[in-house]
Order: sequence, then structure tokens, then C-alpha cells
Amino acid sequence: MNNRGFTIFFATLVASLALAIGLGIYDVVVRQLGLSTTVSQSQYAIYAADSGAECALYWDSKYGGSGSAFATSSASNPPTSGIVCGSYDMAAAGTPPVPFATQPTGWTPWSVVSTANAATTTFTLTFPGYSYCAVVEVGKTTDVSGTVQTIAYSHGFNTCVPGATQLERELKITY
Repeated sequence: MNNRGFTIFFATLVASLALAIGLGIYDVVVRQLGLSTTVSQSQYAIYAADSGAECALYWDSKYGGSGSAFATSSASNPPTSGIVCGSYDMAAAGTPPVPFATQPTGWTPWSVVSTANAATTTFTLTFPGYSYCAVVEVGKTTDVSGTVQTIAYSHGFNTCVPGATQLERELKITY
């Protein structure tokens, strides 16, 4: 019986099998690293959205002990300063320029759009030393009975740096 070459064939077979297993493990590790990066960036986005929502809730209920800091259909002139979240005055500098720049470069007062029975105040909340941010829209609607309903949307982003890959998470608050 001639077994010449069997050892080389068997060694090649075992090496190929080990290589296939190694490549499979490598593929799983690379995918898991990508997923863990996405998850951590997603956390930044949801934390930013939560911070924006908390800022809106605080100033909607605590402004000067009376009323809201945000525009309503009957009070469409909200304050122009003194609404501070983090270290920035949202009323004085709550709208970033296009393209986005960190505060205070090019920022303008928050945006207010009002109609006969509704008003929406929009501002951007940034976090000094970090690239994430939140864009918050606080809408107030007055129904026919005079009841004011508030809907706040807080869009959190893992980064507000132009050209970077953004993840967005949104929180909606209705009361």
C-alpha cells in the first residue's frame, strides 16, 4: 500500500479547517465591535434627548413661578434670556448656524413660530466638551375650551459635527 503524500494532505486539510474556524471567529469579533460602537453612540443620543426633554420640562413648569418659558398662542413673546440649561442660555443662544458650529459662534436666539391657536419654540442644547446635542421642540396648543396642551419632542444626536455619522433618538412628551 502506497501512503505517500497522505501526511501532507491530512496536514493541509487540518490547516484549512483551522483557517476557516479562525476566519469565522474573526468575522464575529469584527461584527460585535461594530455593534458595540453603535450601541455606545446610541446611548449618547438617548442621553442627549433625555437631557433636552428634562430641560424643556423644567423651564415649562418653573419659569419665574408663573406660566411657561415657552411661547403659547396668547403669549408668543417668550423671554429673550435667562433660560439656562447646562451652561448655555437657551433663549439667548438656542439656534445654531448652518453649518453647525459649537456655541457661541454664530448662534442666535431660539426659534418661535406661532399661529392663532398654537406656538412652537425650538432650541438646541449642546454639552460643553462633548460632540452630542439635542434639538428640542416645545409646542403649545390651545383648544376651544382654553385648555393648553403641550407636546415636546427632544431629538438627541450622538454628534452634531458636520459630516460625521449621526445617530438620532427621539423622546416625545405630551401633557
